Amino acid sequence: MPAISVLEARDELIERGLCPERLAEPVAVFAAELLDEAIEPLARKDSLEALIEQWRVERAETAAQQAQFMADIRLEMGEFRKELNQFREEHNQRERDRDERERQRDERERERDERERQRVRDQEGRDAKMRQWVIATVGLGIAAVTLVSGLIAAFG
Repeated sequence: MPAISVLEARDELIERGLCPERLAEPVAVFAAELLDEAIEPLARKDSLEALIEQWRVERAETAAQQAQFMADIRLEMGEFRKELNQFREEHNQRERDRDERERQRDERERERDERERQRVRDQEGRDAKMRQWVIATVGLGIAAVTLVSGLIAAFG
C-alpha cells in the first residue's frame, strides 16, 4: 500500500501549479515510490531492532553519564563536607582560644581587683593607725597641758 494517494498527489500538483498536467501523474507516482522506498527500511524488523538497540545504547550512555554526574556530585559533596568540618574545627578552635583569652583576662582583672581591694584595706589600716597615733598624741598633748596648767596653778 503506497504511503500517499497518487491521484490526490497528482491533483495537488496541478492545483498548485507545480507541474504541468501531462507530467503530474508520473511525478506523483515517482513521489509515492520514493516515499515508499524511504519508509520501507524503517518498517523492516531489522531496522526496528537496530533502532531499539540504538535507543538502548543511548539510554545506557545517558544512564552512565547520569551515574558519573551523581558520583561527581557525591565526590564534591564529600569534599565540601570535609572543608565544612575543617572550617568548623578551625572555628571551634578560634572560639576556644577566644574563650581562653577572655578567661585569662577575667582572671587578670580579678587579680587586679583583689590587689586593689588589698591596697585599699592596707591604706585603711595605715589611716586607722595614723588616726590612733594622732588621737594619742593629742590626748598626750592635752594631758601634758592639763598637767602643766595644774602644776602652774598649784605652784603658782
